[in-house]
Amino acid sequence: MATIAWIGLGLMGYPMTNLMKEAGHTVIGVDIDPAAQKRARENGIIVVDTIAEACSNADAVLSMLPTGKEVREVMAGHNSGVFANLKAGGVVVDCSTIGIDNAHELHAAAEKAGVAFVEAPVSGGTEGAAAGTLTFMLGGADEHIERVRELLKPLAGYVAHVGGPGAGQSAKVVNNLIMGVCVAVNCEATDLATRLNLDLKALFEIVIRSSGDNWAFRLWNPAPGIVPDSPASKEYKPGFKSWLLAKDLSLALEAGRSVGANIATAGAAHAILERHVKDGGADMDVTSLLLSLAKQ
Repeated sequence: MATIAWIGLGLMGYPMTNLMKEAGHTVIGVDIDPAAQKRARENGIIVVDTIAEACSNADAVLSMLPTGKEVREVMAGHNSGVFANLKAGGVVVDCSTIGIDNAHELHAAAEKAGVAFVEAPVSGGTEGAAAGTLTFMLGGADEHIERVRELLKPLAGYVAHVGGPGAGQSAKVVNNLIMGVCVAVNCEATDLATRLNLDLKALFEIVIRSSGDNWAFRLWNPAPGIVPDSPASKEYKPGFKSWLLAKDLSLALEAGRSVGANIATAGAAHAILERHVKDGGADMDVTSLLLSLAKQ
């Protein structure tokens, strides 16, 4: 069993650390949020104050953070970062969604520091994080992949090695483009169905058996009371925060521009999510977009 330094004990990181602990690993957690620290301690996670302390005896470091900015600071911070403090032979696995350019920067910084680094963004949401059924998209050198696969077993339903540096983030950007557009259109469709006086439960049963079916509609249905465990049925408590999906769609748009791809549907979804974020929905679940549409 390994000693794992875990950076980021939020909505995704917290259930993932629990699974690692249950698998027999020693988990040492770091988070700047006192509430996250308290919750982790209460569940048996060792929580320390600094990255250096967490990394001092770690065999591996895993991180789950909101944006590329935080990941760069945590990994490559001068003297205080992971790359400067991980012992020889350790491996770093970042599970955040940070974009392709940030991934390339981190691979280069890790190589300069002599550290094994693999990007491993995930899909599956908080449900998958709790159940250990996440999909991981690995980008990195071949020699590190089998070790990372073994390390991720308690967390994963599926692990794919997509390619070298940047490939994991490329796959995640494309996946979340699809998911983000589905969330937006699910909310638009539900708003339209409401205005047409359709029975939303009856509509749900139709769609999941028909051509409109999609993962987000089935598990994250935006109408309260349709799917009991959905964020909508829990007052839109995230889940996946609206500002994070807006961020992910902005990464998709950035990637599209870099290669000359026309992704107009992603642009439209990003625009309506950005309006929802600015209207006060930033920290609500993404499906709370329905509330903004209903007001229009």
